[in-house]
Amino acid sequence: MDDSTFDRLVSEDVKNLLSPEKSDFLRLPSNQERWKKSLFKLINNLDEQIGDLTQDEVTVIESLPSHMVTEYKIQNDEKKTKISRFRFYVMQKISEAEQLISLGSEGGEEDISLAQFLTNVIEEHERLMIDNDFEASPIDKALWSSTSGEWGFIDMDRKLGQWND
Repeated sequence: MDDSTFDRLVSEDVKNLLSPEKSDFLRLPSNQERWKKSLFKLINNLDEQIGDLTQDEVTVIESLPSHMVTEYKIQNDEKKTKISRFRFYVMQKISEAEQLISLGSEGGEEDISLAQFLTNVIEEHERLMIDNDFEASPIDKALWSSTSGEWGFIDMDRKLGQWND
């Protein structure tokens, strides 16, 4: 998964818009450092947005009449409040990421171990299919996509019908 897609998942996770599977995908031991790094990039982006809004406000105050400045400041303050609220939730996720990293194998070891084992099994299945020139069925492809936190089994009857024809 490329960085842009991963960063989008991280942002959606902060907003609680991700499915539990994709949220768990971010928290896998193999993704924890990347997850934390992406959260810090998000914090930097939010800080830049707040800084830009502050700079824009200074420019507006200097160049617009006072009756227009008041309306602009109200809108600007609302934007800053939304960004600051989102920033707070990002900081909570950073705390969660750091906690998981510091716990290492102690935190939820059985679930993480099983998840990592199943990921390894699915990746080996994909490798063997490709190495032996087997045609991948829609079921195989859906299974392989699960290692990226995607549920690829949606509309499987239609996909299988097309594949069998």
